[in-house]
Amino acid sequence: MALRNRTAINTNILNLENVKNIKSTRIMVQGKTKRPALGEIGNRVNTVRGVEPIDRTSLLEADKKKLLVPKKQILKPAEKVLEKIPEQIVIPTVKEAEPQNNKLAQTPLEKKIESFSSDLLPVEDIDKEDHENPTLVSIYSNDIYEYLRSLESKYPVRKGFLTTDQEVTPKMRCVLIDWLTEVHQQFRLLQETLYLTVAIIDRFLQAYHSIDRTRLQLVGVTAMFVASKYEEMYSPDISDFVYITDNSYSKEEVLQMEMLMIRTLDYSLGRPLPLHFLRRYSKAGKAVALHHTTAKYFLEQCLVHYEMCHYSPSLLAAAALYLAFAIIGNNDENKDKVVWTNTLAHYSTYNKTDVLPVVQEIARIIINADKIKYQAVRKKYAQSKYMKVSTRPELRSPIMIAMATARKAV
Repeated sequence: MALRNRTAINTNILNLENVKNIKSTRIMVQGKTKRPALGEIGNRVNTVRGVEPIDRTSLLEADKKKLLVPKKQILKPAEKVLEKIPEQIVIPTVKEAEPQNNKLAQTPLEKKIESFSSDLLPVEDIDKEDHENPTLVSIYSNDIYEYLRSLESKYPVRKGFLTTDQEVTPKMRCVLIDWLTEVHQQFRLLQETLYLTVAIIDRFLQAYHSIDRTRLQLVGVTAMFVASKYEEMYSPDISDFVYITDNSYSKEEVLQMEMLMIRTLDYSLGRPLPLHFLRRYSKAGKAVALHHTTAKYFLEQCLVHYEMCHYSPSLLAAAALYLAFAIIGNNDENKDKVVWTNTLAHYSTYNKTDVLPVVQEIARIIINADKIKYQAVRKKYAQSKYMKVSTRPELRSPIMIAMATARKAV
């Protein structure tokens, strides 16, 4: 019994010790395996990511062997491998692959950069300071204006669209636009509304040839009514447009003409305006308020004159700003500064030779602005609100006269 009890006691003691050892080892293992487990995973990941490129690249064979084999065994073989690499692997691949990659594997980004700066260096990034302003969407600006240029070619106004078989003449059109300029001022509408009104009238008249002179005023009023609903936050009521015609037309006639014009234009009213491009070019040319307002005066004079209708809005804006820079200058000490810079040529997509013929056309109009019947635009820009640009002496400067006479000589 004593032996049996002793053995039982010894067995219990051993069991207890074994239990303690098991618990302690579990605790130790748990304490050790938590951190090293994450560390091993991290090391394994780093090892795998580091070994894979070494296996694929023949140029780093020597480095791989240095890591895996002691230095004494790999010194001489590594030197031999490095001596063979430039002769057998590196040199042939460089000679054969480089010309193919340069011609065929060029990325779109590289092409875009080359087209940006190959011919027009230096070109300034005019949107650089606007990257942090989300309302200016500077990363989309160039794409937006490229899209607008595609629209102006999609919806053109033909040269001489008022043909001889139409009852509406160019002179009647000029009278209508001159009157609508005054109406636009009375209603205090946005600038875009006037430009869009003229664009709607011209596109409608070139597509619909059955308008007689008695309905031409109705066309003009309806065009402004449509443009107001398109551009204005609060457009005038239809009764206001009926009143402005001295009740010559009824509301029903205006609504019928509105439906006819919209159907004729196929509901496409998104043709870009010269004012859109002028704002972009003024930013590219670092124009001050006087330059920009003078260019707007030139553009509104072009709206009235029939011979300027067929020019694209982007080209008109470029020519107007060019003329404003030429006659007013940049207020710099350097008077010989280039008027049409590389930055302007890049963002406008027009060179000096493209712009000059239109500039001479505008100069001829401005020189004779005080001699013609259509004085609404000239009176408008004689106000202090528009810096009285239509009365400035620069409009009679020798540069302006030279440009106008050069156009006549051609």
